[in-house]
Amino acid sequence: MKKFIIKFAYFLILFIALTLAYLSFFGHETKKFNSILENKIITNVSNTEINLNKIKIKIDIKNLSFFVTTLNPKIKYFDNQVDIKKIDAYINLKSLLTGKPKIDKINIASNEINVSEIKGIVKYQKPSNAKKFFLNQVDKGKMTFKLDLNLKNNEITNYEINGVVKNFFTRAANLNLEKSSFIYSFKKNSGEINNVRGFINGFQINNGNVLFENSNFLIIKGNLESDFNLEKTDLSNLTKKTNLKNFEKLNIRGKINNNFKIIFDKTLKVTDYQVDATGNLKLLNIEFKKPKKYLFLRDKIKDLNFEKTEFKIKYDKGKKKIISLEGLYKLNDYSVQKFDFKNLYDSHSKKISFSGGFINDFSIPIINFSSKDKIANIYTELDFIKGDILVKKFNLEEGKNKINIKELLFKKQKLVKFNNIYVKTVLDGKFNNDFKIVFGKTIKIEGSKYDASNLTNLLEQTNDSNFFKNISKDISLNITEIITNPTDIISNFSLIGNIDKGKFNKIVSKGEFYEGKYLDISLRIDEGSNKKILEIYSDLPKSILSNYKFFDGLSGGQLLISSTYDSKQSNTNLTIEKFKVKDAPGLVKLLSLADFGGMVDALSGGGLSFEKLEMTIDKNKKILNLKELYAIGPSVSILMEGYVESKTGLVSLRGTMVPAKTLNKFLSKLPILGDILIPKEIGEGLFGISFKMKGAPGKIKTTVNPIKSLTPRFIQKALEKTK
Repeated sequence: MKKFIIKFAYFLILFIALTLAYLSFFGHETKKFNSILENKIITNVSNTEINLNKIKIKIDIKNLSFFVTTLNPKIKYFDNQVDIKKIDAYINLKSLLTGKPKIDKINIASNEINVSEIKGIVKYQKPSNAKKFFLNQVDKGKMTFKLDLNLKNNEITNYEINGVVKNFFTRAANLNLEKSSFIYSFKKNSGEINNVRGFINGFQINNGNVLFENSNFLIIKGNLESDFNLEKTDLSNLTKKTNLKNFEKLNIRGKINNNFKIIFDKTLKVTDYQVDATGNLKLLNIEFKKPKKYLFLRDKIKDLNFEKTEFKIKYDKGKKKIISLEGLYKLNDYSVQKFDFKNLYDSHSKKISFSGGFINDFSIPIINFSSKDKIANIYTELDFIKGDILVKKFNLEEGKNKINIKELLFKKQKLVKFNNIYVKTVLDGKFNNDFKIVFGKTIKIEGSKYDASNLTNLLEQTNDSNFFKNISKDISLNITEIITNPTDIISNFSLIGNIDKGKFNKIVSKGEFYEGKYLDISLRIDEGSNKKILEIYSDLPKSILSNYKFFDGLSGGQLLISSTYDSKQSNTNLTIEKFKVKDAPGLVKLLSLADFGGMVDALSGGGLSFEKLEMTIDKNKKILNLKELYAIGPSVSILMEGYVESKTGLVSLRGTMVPAKTLNKFLSKLPILGDILIPKEIGEGLFGISFKMKGAPGKIKTTVNPIKSLTPRFIQKALEKTK
């Protein structure tokens, strides 16, 4: 008996197991539940027609529950056929035993469906932003879904839908999603999209994940890993920024890992967003339509290139953005340099920091400094506030050259104020600047060396390009050595004065050369005409005139300059006494053409001597008018006039040159009494030349013609100088 019971138990267990296995894999075919399932679907989804095929009862061993399943049912929603693969309905076991079966859960799995078929269903749904978007912005694609419905008392309490999307095309704002695929899963108040692949406006999405949370408002957050290869046209589709118009060419290639979070209100309006992106630039090429001119850069920037550059980007709806880049860059045709760049900005201000190598024709004329073709290490911090630029720090190191600047404020690229500036630079292997500037009630400049090679030009500035246009201050300067040219040094130079809107309107200064020679500069305003009067006396004229090519070869002498000027015009009288000219190319050419004996040899030897030179010049923005130049010496005398165009540099000069022996012979024949305006006939042997110099810089042509008589003007000047 005991053995029988054991065998029976084994048989029963085996029977149950086989039954469960059969019902699990094959099921039991029946039509008992057809009407129940059809009515349940129709009840919950109106305007639906359903025709179920044979239904099988199966067992879900995992969940220990019964369910019925049907394959390829015929379902029509309005006039749209829905391609369903399978429907499973889970039966409440207790209700099954009572004879009144209730469905707790329905699973619906679809075959692959085209977007066009889904649009046919969506168009009958209630108006919503989601419906509008799907009908208008989704172009094509294919998808499958598996819909799980949980029911209680014939009401849907919860749902979950999962599936796959392939070859999906959609347009949203300026974004075009193409050839995309992903896996999705959505519940009543949440959802996710995984394994995203596709293209967005030149971005190739390699992998992406997106999460959805929907309670009182919708939250979307996710991550997208992308490759990108973009040109100007691609970026134009992504942004409405007009600054893209400044680029002739733009190409960017690299990788990006983008983390984002977007919050919507009930109307699907964006209320907040955050983006945190990291990546690298394999290449970024920018070519400007018009080369950019920047402060202190002599060369305009025509193109900018980046490579092997890591970047980080953070921004949010509060318009707070952080951009950082670290890598390699190149300006124009200069060599590649390392850099580190950070940019933090919001709706009110922008902060930039930059450190790295810099190579360009970097020039600061006021201190005669240039870093042309040399690599400088630069660190700077900039604040941009409502169009103003605050240079919080600027440190430049290039070999022995050092420039440290703090708190420079610019308005419209003009300096307004600063804290302090320290400068130490080298020219031709020697220190030419070593001084400090402190900006207070008075601008104080103190130090051991200052290169003032461009001082004369700065004093005579009459245009609006003045870098110091917004500065109005008293100024004091005490420098041990002032360099005006490579050979002449001014010692113990002191200056007090006043700057009004970037221009000197008052100066009193003194300095010493060697062996008791000195320099005296004064500037004042004429009360009657309100014009500025500049007076310069120098025992070394070359130190003041070194910037003017006309005076190349000048040595010795005493200089006196008296200039009256305003913003429109200057009138200058210049006198040099007892000087020599040596190796002056223009004068050498003129004497060679005139064939004046050994004067050319004198120029290349000890120099050609002159007793006195007087010059009168009128200058405005368009032209420099040489009203008269008269130079008299023991060998030759010259009278000249003409003009130089400021814009083109075109030179047009004419004059007369007469050897001294000829002039002396002529003057000896003149009556002692009376002013002589018209020359009389003179004896044989009188000669001289008239000459013309005309042409663009580097292409000046000189012509000469012999003369036998002198002009009244030349005679008058000769008589004045021999009295």
